[in-house]
Amino acid sequence: MEINLSTIFYAISLIIILDLILIFLIFFNKKKHKIKKEKVEKMDDYVIGKMIEKREFHLKKDIKLFLERFGALKQIFYFDKEAEIKFTDLVEKSHLVIYFTKRLHSLIKYKRIEAMVYLGIIATEDSRKSLEMALKKEKDYSAKLYIINSLVDIRHVESISKIVDIIPNTPSWYREKAQLLLYEYGKDFYEYIVEIKDSNNRDIKEFIIGFAELYLAVDLKDYLIKTISNPEEETFIVHKAVKVLSKVYFTELNDKKYICHSDAYIRGIAIEVLGNNQSKENLIKLISMLGDKGIKRHVSLAISNIIMEKPQYINILISEFNKETNSDVKNDLAEVISNRMEYLILKLSGNKKDVVKNVIKEIMLMGKNSDIIEFLNRNKDIEIENEIISILKNVIKQKPEIKNEFCTYLNERVLKKCNLTKHVSNLEKNEENKDKKVVVFLYFLIFAVFLVFPIIHAIRHRDILLIMPFMEQLKIYVIDFNYYLIYYSIVVNSIYIILLVFSFIGVNKQSKYWNLKKVTFLFKKGIMPSISIIAPAFNEEATIIESANSLLNLKYPDYELIVVNDGSKDNTIQTLIQYFNLEKVDIMVDEKLNTMPIKGIYRNKSMPKLTVVDKVNGGKADSLNTGINISSNDYFCGIDADSLLETDALIKLTSQMIDEEVECPAMGGNIFPINGCSVNKGMITSLKIPKKNIARLQTIEYIRAFMAGRVGWAYLDCLLIISGAFGLFKKDRIIEIGGYLTSSGKYKKDTVGEDMELVVRLSRHMIEKKQKFKINYVFNANCWTEVPESYNILKRQRDRWHRGLIDILTFHKKIIRNPKYGKVGMIAFPYFFIFEMMGPLVEIQGYCMVFLATMLGLLNTKIALLLFISTILMGILISLSSLFIAEKERDYFTIKELAVLILYSFVENFGPRQLISLWRVSGYINSLKKPKGWGKMERKGFLKDSNISLK
Repeated sequence: MEINLSTIFYAISLIIILDLILIFLIFFNKKKHKIKKEKVEKMDDYVIGKMIEKREFHLKKDIKLFLERFGALKQIFYFDKEAEIKFTDLVEKSHLVIYFTKRLHSLIKYKRIEAMVYLGIIATEDSRKSLEMALKKEKDYSAKLYIINSLVDIRHVESISKIVDIIPNTPSWYREKAQLLLYEYGKDFYEYIVEIKDSNNRDIKEFIIGFAELYLAVDLKDYLIKTISNPEEETFIVHKAVKVLSKVYFTELNDKKYICHSDAYIRGIAIEVLGNNQSKENLIKLISMLGDKGIKRHVSLAISNIIMEKPQYINILISEFNKETNSDVKNDLAEVISNRMEYLILKLSGNKKDVVKNVIKEIMLMGKNSDIIEFLNRNKDIEIENEIISILKNVIKQKPEIKNEFCTYLNERVLKKCNLTKHVSNLEKNEENKDKKVVVFLYFLIFAVFLVFPIIHAIRHRDILLIMPFMEQLKIYVIDFNYYLIYYSIVVNSIYIILLVFSFIGVNKQSKYWNLKKVTFLFKKGIMPSISIIAPAFNEEATIIESANSLLNLKYPDYELIVVNDGSKDNTIQTLIQYFNLEKVDIMVDEKLNTMPIKGIYRNKSMPKLTVVDKVNGGKADSLNTGINISSNDYFCGIDADSLLETDALIKLTSQMIDEEVECPAMGGNIFPINGCSVNKGMITSLKIPKKNIARLQTIEYIRAFMAGRVGWAYLDCLLIISGAFGLFKKDRIIEIGGYLTSSGKYKKDTVGEDMELVVRLSRHMIEKKQKFKINYVFNANCWTEVPESYNILKRQRDRWHRGLIDILTFHKKIIRNPKYGKVGMIAFPYFFIFEMMGPLVEIQGYCMVFLATMLGLLNTKIALLLFISTILMGILISLSSLFIAEKERDYFTIKELAVLILYSFVENFGPRQLISLWRVSGYINSLKKPKGWGKMERKGFLKDSNISLK
C-alpha cells in the first residue's frame, strides 16, 4: 500500500498531539493529587472534629470519602458515643444502607466488595442483616472474605452461626482464612463452641482445634487430647490436634504413650517437645533414642535445642560419644556435636585436650568438616591452629579422600601449612561447559536472521536478480530493508501500546482494590501469608546494613529476614555480625534443595526476625536455595541485598492475593532506581531522580519496562519475568520444581537469568499439572535498587541480561508455539523469542541499512519520516504513557523532576536505546562463547541523609 506524504504528516501530527496531551496529563495529575490531598485533609478535620458542623454530602462522591476516612481514622482514634450517634444519624439521613445493599447485587465484583466494606463501616443493624443475607448468596469466595471481615468488625454474636454455616465444604485457602477471621470473636466464639463440639463434620473439628491454639481453656485442651486418643479419628485431624497441643500444652506430650506412639508423626512431635525442657534427664533420654533413622531428625533437633540453651551439656555429648560403640549412634552424635564445633575446638587449650582431639578426629573422619574449615580460615590462635592441623594430617593418612574438601575450601595460608594445594571447585569447572546443541541452534538462528531478508529480496525481485547490475540491486535491497525496519518497529511498538492499554486497566483495578482494603483486615492473623525474605549478598559491604535495616522495618504481620552471605571477599559477614551483635547458633537445616556448604548461621535473641547465613560461594541462585532450606514460612521473597523496600511494599504485594480465587505461586513488585535518593537507617528519607545522565536514562527505561510491560503481561496472564530484585514465590511450589537452577541442583545447570527462568519453569509446572494459577505484578509495591552509573558496568549488566534470556528460551524451547501451554506458549514465548531475543539482531541490521542508505543518498523524505514515526515518535509516546501510568495514582517526582524525565523520554531515543541494542547483540555473541557469570557490579552505597542525626 502506497503511503503519501500528507498521510505521514497527519500521523506525525497525531502522535505529537498525543505526546503533548500526555505531557499535559502528567502535570495535571500533580494538580489532581494536590486537590485530593487537600480534600482528604478537610474531610479528616471534619471527622476528627466529631462532625460538629452540618454538611450536605453528594451520595456518590463526598459520602464515600467520608466513609473511607471515618473507617480509616476509627482505626487510629477513639470515637465516643456522641460521635457514633452523629455518624449513625448522618448515615440514616443519607439512605446509605439502602444504596449499598442494592450494590451488593451488582454483577461487577468491585462494586459488590465496595458495598461490603462500607456496610461494615456503617455497622448498623440493617447493614449487618444485609451482609448476612449477601453471605449466603455470594458465589465469589474472595468477596465472601470481605463480608466475613465486615461482620467480624461489627462483632454481633448472631453472625457467628451464619458464618459457621457457610464455611464447611469450601476451598481450603478460603476456609483457613475464614476460620481465622471467625476466631476474632474470641470469648463469644468459645461460648458458641458448646453448640458444635459434638459435630462429626471434619471442617467443624478443624475450627475447634485451630481455636484451641489461640484461646486457652481446660475443656479445649481436653478436646485435643480426646481427639488424639480416638482410634477412629481421621489422621489429618489427629495430626492437627497434636501440633496444637505441642505449641500450647507441650508438657502433655512428655508421656511414654506419645513418645512411643505407633504414628511416626505423633512420635516425632513428642520427641521434639522434649527439647523444650532443657533438663539433663531429657538430654540423656534423647541420646538413648539416637540411631533410629525414623526419628533421627526429631531427636537431633531436640538435642540441639537443649545444647543451644545449655552449652555446658556438650560435655555429656562428648562423654557419650567416646563411650558409644554403635556406628549409627556415634554418627548422629557427631552431627549434633559438629554444630557446636567452635565451642569444641576452643576446648583444645583445656585440661581434656586428648579427649577433645579424639572427638574432633572422629568427626573429621565422618566428613563433618564445614565448621572446622570455617574456623581455620578465620582463626588467629596459632596454638589451636597447629593442634587442628596435626589432627587433619593424621585423618588424611587414614582417609585420603577427606583432603579434597579441605583443598577446595581452605585458604591458601592454611593449605600451605598443611602441605596441600588448592583445588578448583566443581562450580568453576561446570562454568567451562557449554551445550553444543544450543550453540549450533544459536548459530543457525543468526544465519537465519541475516539470510531471511536477502531471501525475501531474492523472491520478491527474482525477475531482475540476474539481470540488473549489483549496485542497483544493492540500492533496492537497502531501500527495502529500511521499510522492513519500519514495519518491524511499528509491530514492536504497537505491541507495547496494546500492553499499555492493559497496563492502564490493570493499574486502575489494583488501585481501586487497594483503596478498599483496611489495615486492620490485612493485619488479622492468617489473612496474609507468612513470608521469609531472602537477601543474597556477595561483596555488599557498602549497602548491606542499610538494606537489612530497611527489610527489618517493613509493615507486615508475619515475616522473617534471611541474609545469605555468599562467600563474600570483603567484610560483608563481619559487618553484619558486628552491627547486629550476632552469635553463631545451631540450627538443623532440612536440605530439600542441594546447595553449597553452610559455614555458619548467626542470630541475635533480641532480634528474632533476623537470620544471617554464611556459606561457601555458589552464586545468587545457590544462595536463594540455601535461604529456602532455612526458611520457615509459606512464601519467600527474593530481594537483592543492594535494594530497599518501601515499608508497605510487602503488604501491597500480598494483598492482591485476596482478590484472586486461584493460587498465586509467584508475584512481582515494581523497581525504581535509588540513585539520588537519600537513605537513613534503611529508610528512604527523600525521593529524588538520579543526578547522572546514565542513571536517569535507566529511570525512564525501568518505568517503561515495568509499567508498560509487566503490568500488561500480568493482566493477560502471560507474565514470564519477575525481577530478581523483588519477587515473591510460594515455597512448596518452588521446592516441587527443584528450586533455582544450579549446577548442584536437580537439573545440574547454572543460569545467569535465575529470576526469569524460575517463573518460566514454575508456569510450565503448573500448566503441566493442569492447576489454575496466576502470576501477578503489583504496580505500587515498590523496591528501590542501585543501578549502574558507568557505561562499562551497564554494558556488562545488559550483556548478562540478554545471555540469561537466551539461556532460558533455549532451555525451555519446548514451550514455544506449543498449544499445550496456552497463552504462555502461544503469545508470551513467541514474543520474547522473536522480539526480545532475536530483535536486536534485526535492529542492528536495520541501523546499518539506514546508515548505508544515508551514505548512498537513498534516504528520501518518506523513508526518513516513516523511520522517525516508527522508531522515535512511537518510542517517545510509549515512554510518556508509561510515566503517566506510573504517576497516575501516586506522586513520585516533583514537577521539575517530571520535566527532566520527560526530556529524557525524548533523549533516550536518540542514541542510548540503539547502544543498548548493540550491547544485547554483544550478549548474543557472548552466549556462543565459554559461559561466564554476572561480571563485577561495583556498589557505591546509598546516599546518606545529612540532615538526620544518626544517634
